[in-house]
Amino acid sequence: MNEAIKIELSRVEELGDRIIDQISNLREVAPIYWSDDEQAWIITGHAEVAKAFSGELPLSAARHQMLHMMLPDEEERNQLIPNILRYFPQFLIMQDGEQHARIRRLLVKSFSKKTVEAYRPAAREVIHQVLDGIHGKSEVEFVEELGRQITARNIMRMIGLEDEEFYLPKLRHWAAMGVALSTPGVSKELLKESDDAFAEMAAAFLPEIEKRRANPTDDFVSMMVHAGEGDDKLSNDELIGELILILLAGHDTTLNTMALSVRALSEHPDALDAMRNNPDNLLNALLELMRYIAMSTQQARIVAEDFEWNGHQLKAGQLVHIMTAGANRDPKVFDNPEKLDLNRDQAQNMTFGPGTHHCIGHLFAKLQLTEFFPEFLNRYERFGVVEDELQFGGGLTFRGPSKMHVRLFPK
Repeated sequence: MNEAIKIELSRVEELGDRIIDQISNLREVAPIYWSDDEQAWIITGHAEVAKAFSGELPLSAARHQMLHMMLPDEEERNQLIPNILRYFPQFLIMQDGEQHARIRRLLVKSFSKKTVEAYRPAAREVIHQVLDGIHGKSEVEFVEELGRQITARNIMRMIGLEDEEFYLPKLRHWAAMGVALSTPGVSKELLKESDDAFAEMAAAFLPEIEKRRANPTDDFVSMMVHAGEGDDKLSNDELIGELILILLAGHDTTLNTMALSVRALSEHPDALDAMRNNPDNLLNALLELMRYIAMSTQQARIVAEDFEWNGHQLKAGQLVHIMTAGANRDPKVFDNPEKLDLNRDQAQNMTFGPGTHHCIGHLFAKLQLTEFFPEFLNRYERFGVVEDELQFGGGLTFRGPSKMHVRLFPK
């Protein structure tokens, strides 16, 4: 295979940051590309990614259909992964058309700016507590000692899982099992383990749902339980599905963004100084970090019906990988895209996804990041990642290190 069009999505864990180079190389040769090896279309150009997200093409978000490809025998599928089959299709990010619009409408109040901002003092308290807990240490393992402690505690408090000491160790495993579902070539053994994790999460959420149904408050879960009228309300399966999605994506993506951004800042002292000295530019700086680190790597879709796209014939049932990471490094849109430029215009940044599937939780992610980084930079003059090359987890949709040791130099 020509090196310029080599793409190895099933080796994302092994390749680490090299997967971004493969995506960028492919974009320059063929922004819409059929991979025989991956048996999928790979979309890497900014214009093409924007079109794929626009809703104008017959591309379905119902990625749970891939479970049928993984396990074509219906009886085996129902026996092996009953809980995944029950809750995974309920995820907002798996919905199309009217059903997607309905669920999004019922969730939007829970994710409104007013609701999210009301949580800011609590999020700030968590961040300060966790940073206080590492005071005096010269080195930390960032992923588990800092990142997950912050993002997991915040999301658990938001959705009502109050026993943090009980749930924190579980959440690491649950997150890994959620990632496994989006990993090409996942084994049956891992699918079964993921199904057990879904059952555990459902068992944790159902009592919280029933509690809010009987005694509603003004908290996040109550808003979800009591959204809508009559038959339009979310069912228990829908509520559990959305809460599983919120729990996993709501903490893991922000954790990965924190970790990879800390590494990027440690490698770019000028950007670190600029971020510290320009608080009014904080959100723009964070968006540039997200573009640069390529934590948000791709979203998958399934071709709903045959259609032609720029001379390519896409067939119903084929898999499509929409490469956010490719769009965010496209030199047609971003001048000198390999440079970290905190003053760059972010209007074309694809990290949170454009179109109808724009990330509904983006305000909560931004809240945590805008609270964490000023406090972290206020406490530490500089910091450095110990590993020359990070070990990444196996997730393709959202990349992040499985561990990252950071040396700390306090002020």
